Amino acid sequence: MITRTTLAGLCLATLFTLSLRAEPALSINRAVRLDIATEPGKYYQLQRTDDLTDDDWSDVGDPIAGNGETLQQLHDFTSANPDFYRVVELNNQWVLVWADEFEGESLDLAKWGKEENNYGGGNNEAQHYSMSEKYAYLANGLLNVSVYRDAYTSNDGKTQPYSSARLRTLQRGDWTYGRIEVRAKVPGGEGIWPAVWMLPSDSEYGVWAASGEIDILESKGTQTDRTYATIHYGGTWPANTYRGTTYYLPGDGPDFSEAFHTYAIEWYADRIEWYVDGAHIQTLTKEQWHSAAEPESDTAPFDQDFYLIINVAVNGGFFNGTGQNANNLPDSAFPQTLQVDYVRVYQWAP
Repeated sequence: MITRTTLAGLCLATLFTLSLRAEPALSINRAVRLDIATEPGKYYQLQRTDDLTDDDWSDVGDPIAGNGETLQQLHDFTSANPDFYRVVELNNQWVLVWADEFEGESLDLAKWGKEENNYGGGNNEAQHYSMSEKYAYLANGLLNVSVYRDAYTSNDGKTQPYSSARLRTLQRGDWTYGRIEVRAKVPGGEGIWPAVWMLPSDSEYGVWAASGEIDILESKGTQTDRTYATIHYGGTWPANTYRGTTYYLPGDGPDFSEAFHTYAIEWYADRIEWYVDGAHIQTLTKEQWHSAAEPESDTAPFDQDFYLIINVAVNGGFFNGTGQNANNLPDSAFPQTLQVDYVRVYQWAP
């Protein structure tokens, strides 16, 4: 009994010794702690240099939004000198605060949620919005939102003849005011309706459209020589209204389905401006919208947090009077795919 106990102890000791030898040596890296004093409503950029004798500073990380507190950060450095870092207050410029460049292998679910919906988007559309990766995936640095002629029947027996995807930043990212920029190439199939747009996070003034809607990009099937820039507002449906413009691409260049184009809005308290490829196409002011909720603010409903949506719908009321119908497309025309190169959100640093 004594011998057996001793042997067991030796075995454990031997195993323990081998385990210690297998562990990597502890590495200690020096770091500098930076205390960054901030003020609410201001934006800052941390910068670093390798040589204090010149003025070659490079940005470190994303811009910092001030909140009135002193923020602490730890950074590696090769020379124990905090003078190699500085903080620059950003003024009179757009500051990037959120972006997705779609460079990964799969959709970033910290930024985008997938909606499951089989009921036509409130517009008698013919698609089922699926959470399957087949309909929203990343490839070659692009987000692809695809429509297939895949029928789907929900538990209540409702069948939709097409399947697609609807992505949104709800509860992941929303903003009041700012510049929202999208680079995208739209599909061109009959009855196919790609869109990048915004809805209110909390609908403070009532359900759609009393709390507003902002459309950044809309394409109407085969009419890919034009895009639509629109706001929806007023009362709850059907007492709602809308205002906007149709922008036609100038010249004989590639249309919206043949090449990537850049769509943007610049949204302020008193106005919203639309741009395509840097060209200003429309401005709507607070005097041109309203909310039936009769809020105290004269900028309602476009004075609250909105989130982003990317989707591709099929058919529906948007195509009334056009004669377009996706049912006329051959099976070989599918998938119909909206490709998005990036989505970027900026806030104004005064």
